[in-house]
Amino acid sequence: MPAWDKRVRSLTLHGVEQNMKLGARYFRFEVLEAARDPNRLRLSTPVRVLEEVGSHGRCVIVLPDERRVALYAVHPEEGASEVVWYERTELISEATPTGG
Repeated sequence: MPAWDKRVRSLTLHGVEQNMKLGARYFRFEVLEAARDPNRLRLSTPVRVLEEVGSHGRCVIVLPDERRVALYAVHPEEGASEVVWYERTELISEATPTGG
């Protein structure tokens, strides 16, 4: 995982582009709370990822196996970024609306 970790921590246009080519998906932070289609929260281009981080200071990165997820956040008061990795018990792509 060191290669993923390095590219995720730097969050450059080239790094995001490279990760996307390898199958990583980027989402708005709200995807972690969404109970419906996560694709509406997907950031589809490297530029959109950087715009999201620039505007809101955070994004969610799902690696190709969909089990490893990184939360990328910038702390404005410190000006430093933080990456927190965690394992998901359910897949992001399996999120579906509930109801009758």
